[in-house]
Amino acid sequence: DQYAEEQAVPGVLVLRIDAPIYFTNASYLRERILRWIDEEEERTKGEGEMGVQYVVLDMGAVGSIDTSGTSMLDELKKTMERRGMQIVLANPGSEVMKKLDSSKVLELIGHEWIFPTVGEAVSSCNYVLHSHKPGAVKDSVAAHENMV
Repeated sequence: DQYAEEQAVPGVLVLRIDAPIYFTNASYLRERILRWIDEEEERTKGEGEMGVQYVVLDMGAVGSIDTSGTSMLDELKKTMERRGMQIVLANPGSEVMKKLDSSKVLELIGHEWIFPTVGEAVSSCNYVLHSHKPGAVKDSVAAHENMV
């Protein structure tokens, strides 16, 4: 909504988180992210477009995260994997990266899915979507699971 002149990339949903992620909002945030995904899936199905393959979370405004927040991202990653989707983080600050690393959530998501900007994240997702065979996201998620 904020950048009306920009074009959406089919298969990629970008969501901005505008607050720290901690115990009082972690559950709400997880549920809200899943509802946004479901709403986008319904919209794309109705329009005959590609469904959501990647969810880019713009973490630029997330100044801090606690263990409830890291647990939420862990649960979200696993839920999205079961649905054949990949979570991608864009612009996480150093404080957030330290917490994600110490909680092993960074390892679970995969360092290759962390980007300094939303633009780089979307470009990478778009590249994978258009340079691999259909089901590439599900295959890359399965390959990542086998490596862990």
